[in-house]
Amino acid sequence: MCQLLGVSSNKPVNIQFSLKEFKERGRKNPHGFGFVFYENKEPKLIKEPEPLASKDLKKDEFKFKSKIIIGHVRLASCGNQSHENTHPFVINNWSFAHNGTVTKIKEWTLKKFKPKGETDSEHAFCYLLEKINNETDVQKIADILRKEAFKIQKLGKFNFLLSDGEYLYAFGDDSLYFTIRKAPFKEVILKDTGYCCHLKEIKNPDEMAALIATEPLTKEGEQWKKFEGLQIFKDGEIYSL
Repeated sequence: MCQLLGVSSNKPVNIQFSLKEFKERGRKNPHGFGFVFYENKEPKLIKEPEPLASKDLKKDEFKFKSKIIIGHVRLASCGNQSHENTHPFVINNWSFAHNGTVTKIKEWTLKKFKPKGETDSEHAFCYLLEKINNETDVQKIADILRKEAFKIQKLGKFNFLLSDGEYLYAFGDDSLYFTIRKAPFKEVILKDTGYCCHLKEIKNPDEMAALIATEPLTKEGEQWKKFEGLQIFKDGEIYSL
């Protein structure tokens, strides 16, 4: 199945360490990859309808830094292998990536935003944005997302990451986990690659980040918690309303 990766941090960070694991997951999800990150709350998008596993992650294009990052590797279930169908999707300052299939949502009418591609995921994104409309209050946005996400969830699997550049909204359906990575940092081992690293060698002492993923990125050294429903992250922590 597709894999999601989300980061909310208290300062701009890179994801070079996590990319080692995410690249491995791209082998089983070869139909595209993408990352959106924010500079001054403006989304910057990198995506291609190609396997992430085929890419050299040491290239500068993968060394971006941001307080919010959304990543996705795709196993196509709706829509062909193309740039337009590759996640994440960006509209204005909002970005979105989805894991699951909710094909029947394409029957739901859209008035303001129209998908550029063929996926149920992009249609769901447009639908959510129409419901959010011009709302800026995080509490009201959260209420809208909960209500609408539970409706869409009835159509299939609906794990997603959504951001406006300040908050990272994460909705867990059947498979979404998070961990808070902060000092004192420990030695960790990536789950699939087996790569071992002591985080204090690559992290600043005052750095804190929430990591969200379809499956835990590490198998030792930190605790991942599965969650269902909506969680909101800001500056590396769970945001309490």
